[in-house]
Formats: sequence, C-alpha cells, structure tokens
Amino acid sequence: MDQFIFFLKYYVIPFLLCSTISFIFLLIIKRIHYQYHNAYQLAINKRIYPFLIEIVLNSPNKEALKEMLSGFRTEIWFHRSWCKDMIINDLIHLKKNLKGRPLKNITLIYKSLKLNKYSNKLIKDFRMHKKCEGFYHFQSLGYKSGMPLISQYLNHPNKIIRSNANIAYLAISKGDWDAVNTLPPKISILNTIKVMDVLYHQKLPMPEEVNIWITSENKTILKLAIMTMVFYNYRNKSTAIISLLDNDDIMIKTDVIIAIRELFLNEAENKLIHHLEFETTNIKLEILNSLAIIGSEKTTDYLQNKMITEPDTDLKLAMVYCLNKLNPKLLNQLGLRDSDTEKMIRHTRKIAS
Repeated sequence: MDQFIFFLKYYVIPFLLCSTISFIFLLIIKRIHYQYHNAYQLAINKRIYPFLIEIVLNSPNKEALKEMLSGFRTEIWFHRSWCKDMIINDLIHLKKNLKGRPLKNITLIYKSLKLNKYSNKLIKDFRMHKKCEGFYHFQSLGYKSGMPLISQYLNHPNKIIRSNANIAYLAISKGDWDAVNTLPPKISILNTIKVMDVLYHQKLPMPEEVNIWITSENKTILKLAIMTMVFYNYRNKSTAIISLLDNDDIMIKTDVIIAIRELFLNEAENKLIHHLEFETTNIKLEILNSLAIIGSEKTTDYLQNKMITEPDTDLKLAMVYCLNKLNPKLLNQLGLRDSDTEKMIRHTRKIAS
C-alpha cells in the first residue's frame, strides 16, 4: 500500500499535472495563433478583391498587367494554398456576377498567376475532395484548356470523382452530352441537381439525347430526362413519361407525377386515377396535387364517390383540396352531407385565401 501511494504521489499526480498544464498552454497558443492567422487572412482578403476588380474592369495591357501582378504577389502570402484558394474563389465570384468583355480578363489573371497549375495539382492529388475542388475551379472559370485533363476522369472507377468530372466537362464544353452517359446511378439527386444547374446557368439548348435518355435503365439518366423535359417544357415524349408511372422506383414515380403536373399532360388523368387505388399514401398525395391541375369531370366523379368514405385524414384533406380546385360547387354539396368534410372545406379555403 505504501508503495502504491509513493508511486501515485511522485509519478502519477505529477504526470497528470504536467499534462494538464501542457494541454492548457497548447490550447492558449493555438487560440492566439488562430486569432492572429484569421485576422491576417481577413486583411489579405480585403486586399485581394479590390485589386482583382480593378484589373478586371480596367483591362490593362499585358506589360502593365504583368507588372501589377508581380507586385501583388509580393504583397500577399501567394505561396500558401489558402491564399490561392481565396484568389480563385474571388475570381469565380466575379465571373458569376460580370458579363461581357471583363470575363476574358478573369481567365487571363487565372493563367498569369499560374493558378491553373494549382488547379491541375489539385486534380492530380490522390485525395478525392482535392480532385473535386480542382474540377470545380475549371468548371466555374470555364477553363477550356483543362478539358483534356478532366476527360481522363470521365470513366474513373470512383463514382463521386467520375460524377464531378462529367459535370465539369459538360459545363466547360457547353453541351457535350456524351459525358452524361457515364454518370453513376447511385447519387442521382446530386447529379441531376448539378446538371440542371449547368443547364440553367449556361443556358444550353435542349439536348436531342433526351429522347434516348427517357428509355434508359440508368435511374440517374432517367431522372435527368424527366427534369430536362420539364425545364424545357418538352411534351413530345408525353407517352413515354406517363408510362414511367409503372416504374418501381419511388423517386422516379414521384418525378413523373410532378412532370405530368408541370407539363399539363391531361392525357395522364385516367392512369393517375387508376394508381390512386393501390399506391402508397405519399404517392397518392402527389397524384391528387397533379389531378388538381389537370383533372376533369372524371376526377370529380371519382372523388365525390370516394371522399366521404376515405378513412385516411391526410388523403381526405388532399381530396378536398383537389375538388375545391376543380368543382367548388360540388364540394359544397358534399360538405352538407358530412361535418368532417365541411370542416376540411373551411380549413382549405381559409389557407387558400
């Protein structure tokens, strides 16, 4: 027992005390370093953005630009990665908010500061997030000289790398839709959002390949086809769209129901009413929202026979909403036959007003 107390008194307690003091000291040093470093980064960032705006808008000649950039590099910690990231992010911000001739100066600055080599280095890095960051630089700045490097990753075994490479290639090429065919099927939401973002910002013409995509077995491409048709208000493949109501994938089925609503595909009414008999509650709710837009007397006849006896409160409320859109007078008559229905009618109309 005496030996244990001796060991505790002269070894364990001093060790724990020294460790605690060292840890506290380390935290203090780290906090001081962070405060100083953060303040320095903010100061540099305030210097970078006005400088870039001045160059981009004033369009100096090559010699003057070279001299200005040379002096600029000596004023900041240009050799640090975080500083290069700041400059690139500011260039991307300017490119998104400027139009016309100044855009050429952005690419010129990017190349003159050899930031394209920094982006190249990121893409060749073994870490996935670094590669994707490099793809983003090329995509956002529209750096066409980077396309050969990006093309090496269009069929990469890693799905995330392949996805980001394809989206970047599509954006830079402004419509090389062959890249879409290699999109991975398992991150469809992210992929389709990225592609639709490219369509919106690049203002690309509708790809003719959409007629092929709508028959694809790749769920990503199928989802993309539906969203593209809605984006371009393309109704020529309405039969193919409606047939996808029988698809087993819930996300695809939901997108189809929304597409029917957005494209006003009245010919889908019978099939939507049929699917109300056996689909899940969430799908039924989506169908009723679409029928409220494209429905006719067929829908009102179905609802007046179904609504009063519907046990599911959410579905019944959706039916009330739908019928209120299509035939308010008929809904008033049904409300007189059932107090719950009457309450839902008042609730629906109160929200609508």
